[in-house]
Amino acid sequence: MEGLKRLVLERLMRYYRFLAESKARKSVETVTSAEIADALDIDATQVRKDFAAIGLLGMGHVGFDVCEVCRTIRVVLGFDQRHEAVLIGAGHLGGALLAYPGFAKYGLQIVAAFDDDKRRIGAKIAGCRIRAVTMMKPFVERHKIRLAILTTPADVSQRLTDGLVSAGVKAIWNFTPARLTVPPDVLVRSEHISTGFSEIAYHLKQEFLPAASRASDVPCADSAAPAQRSASDQDQVEPHRDSDHGENDGADNRQQWGGHQSGVANGYE
Repeated sequence: MEGLKRLVLERLMRYYRFLAESKARKSVETVTSAEIADALDIDATQVRKDFAAIGLLGMGHVGFDVCEVCRTIRVVLGFDQRHEAVLIGAGHLGGALLAYPGFAKYGLQIVAAFDDDKRRIGAKIAGCRIRAVTMMKPFVERHKIRLAILTTPADVSQRLTDGLVSAGVKAIWNFTPARLTVPPDVLVRSEHISTGFSEIAYHLKQEFLPAASRASDVPCADSAAPAQRSASDQDQVEPHRDSDHGENDGADNRQQWGGHQSGVANGYE
């Protein structure tokens, strides 16, 4: 089977979620490409092409066997295998990812987490002990970890990425706003919350908000000033600094993610 393009992989995941949920809810046995297309707003011809690309052929006047489709997609996407990962940056977002139980059904297991904040090191989140980031590289090398999840301040993300790649990591799930540079054989998947919100903002503008401003009146890129809080809000809300995405990472965060030295990693929890 030839390598599948990213858009095909994303559609396969949509098919899988829809069929798995449908079977759990209605206990359906078969499904047609038209039914999938209607539910997901995708052309039925495209559904059949995607299924053919992974070796699935429908039965005349019946459609596709739901279990066979789900099993095939799981194998193609690698959900039938165990994928051990390390997480770097155990702040609010990193902690939420550590505590998310849904990764297990896709074969993803976070086996270690690292941070540079002394207040977090040694603590446990969802049973995973937070280690010092100085132990990251030797741990990855020792346990032959190939996947890393990055939720650190932007200004240290590239340096940490370089260390992960040199330790043997081949895929990085990037939750930072940084654009990471990696060798051709390393995959980076970047998640940008703003991308999802852009669809919501556009919908609200079209459906509920007054006429849009002229483009000439809108500041360029991200240069727009943040919305001002009212005086009462400023009195009640304490300033908050979050190191998860680096957008508010001040001197304290940059100092915490300072120079790293090699260390000796402990085993799995």
